[in-house]
Amino acid sequence: MSSYGQRIRELREERGLSLMSLAKAIGVSDTAICKWENQLAEPKLSYILRMADFFNCSADFLMGRSDELGWVVQPCLLTAEDKQILDIFHALSPRMRELAIQTLKLWITTQN
Repeated sequence: MSSYGQRIRELREERGLSLMSLAKAIGVSDTAICKWENQLAEPKLSYILRMADFFNCSADFLMGRSDELGWVVQPCLLTAEDKQILDIFHALSPRMRELAIQTLKLWITTQN
């Protein structure tokens, strides 16, 4: 199993996020993220939960206690199309996610 530092770095890099962008998304400094990734410090529970929500994984996966990703939303409740949309959305940077949400809201309001 991977260490929590490796997991945080892997999840961040898979999504093309800088230390600063992840830090901003969960409300900490980029120095804190760097320390966690290098295992010089451990994140507090509140930040573990914020990262798990942000990365849509379980806290156990994030902290290296499980190799199962542990979706927060159970995949059996999602259609293949829903999962595809979520996978694409989670690959976006936080700024691009916000733009996607704004665009979808605009599309919904123009349909009426």
